[in-house]
Amino acid sequence: MLLCEYIEKGGREILKKILTIIITLIVLMVLTFGITHYTNTKFIDYAFVVGLAATVVIWFFTSKGGVTTRIVDGSIQGSTGVKTQGEKFEFSPSLVFFTSLAYTILSFASMLFYYRSYL
Repeated sequence: MLLCEYIEKGGREILKKILTIIITLIVLMVLTFGITHYTNTKFIDYAFVVGLAATVVIWFFTSKGGVTTRIVDGSIQGSTGVKTQGEKFEFSPSLVFFTSLAYTILSFASMLFYYRSYL
C-alpha cells in the first residue's frame, strides 16, 4: 500500500511539472501571437523578444537581495538613520524560469536559422 501511494504522489508531481511547462509555453506563445497580430508581423520576429522579456521579468521578481533591495535599504537608512541588515543576493530558478529560458534560446536559434540569408 505504501509503494502505491509513493508512486501516485510521484506521478502527481511529474504531472504538475509537465502542466507547469505547458502553461508557461502557452502563455509565452499567446503573448507572442498577440503582439504579432497587433503589429501585423511574423511570429518569429517577436518570439525571441517576448521570451527574453519574460525570462528577465521572472528572474527579477524571483530573486532576493538585488539592486532594488539595496536602493530601498539606502532610502530607509537615509530617512531613519538606522542601517538595515544587507541581504545577500539569492536566486533559485524555478521550472517556469527554465521553460522561459528554453523558449528564449530556441526562438533565438530559430530566428538565426530563419534569417540566415541576411547574416
